Amino acid sequence: MEHLMTLPQLIQHRKSARKFLDTPVSRADVEKIIACAGMAPSAINLQPWEYVVTHGEEKDRLVRTLHKTHAMRNVSCGPGTEKPLPDQFSSRAKKAVKAMKPQVAKVDPDFNHFIEQGSCAFYGAPVAIIVAMDKLFPKIRYLDVGISIGYLFMAAEDRGLATCPVGLITEYGEEIKDSLNISPEKEVLLGIALGYADETAPENHMKPEREALDKILTWYE
Repeated sequence: MEHLMTLPQLIQHRKSARKFLDTPVSRADVEKIIACAGMAPSAINLQPWEYVVTHGEEKDRLVRTLHKTHAMRNVSCGPGTEKPLPDQFSSRAKKAVKAMKPQVAKVDPDFNHFIEQGSCAFYGAPVAIIVAMDKLFPKIRYLDVGISIGYLFMAAEDRGLATCPVGLITEYGEEIKDSLNISPEKEVLLGIALGYADETAPENHMKPEREALDKILTWYE
């Protein structure tokens, strides 16, 4: 089903879903969404992104692999941060956690368990997408991939589908590549949960506030 929202309305409406319905997502819809992602601009048209889609039994097998790996390695949420973040950024994360906790507590009092296990399980979404890029590209090409993912999110929203980026799984990139026969020359950059949001779930009734325009914009004239 396609929605008739303007692009600004889609941007305002979109939020990450953390519980999905069992309703299947058609292959045709997934392909249309990723085709839109492929229309994103990139430096000299390199198009460095690659999307690997799993659903059904293959997605379930991937989730089992991630759960097993997570249990053995127990990577904390937000890996890769070596130093405490400045207050400017850490305060934003604290506000998001404060807003989310009351909703999550209705279904799981152990907030950290919910976040970490949900990240491994793609929050029960019927479709799990792995975003990858060739290692030969410099890190600046992450920007191209990020733009493409933004296109994907908006295309999904336009079709009434919810998404949630899952960054924790990048810590298990080698296991993911083994499970899905992805080339060792690729780097796993992100996971994306895709499906129809369960609008009755308390954990979906939250959208972290965004900073005011004057906090993110510097204007010279």
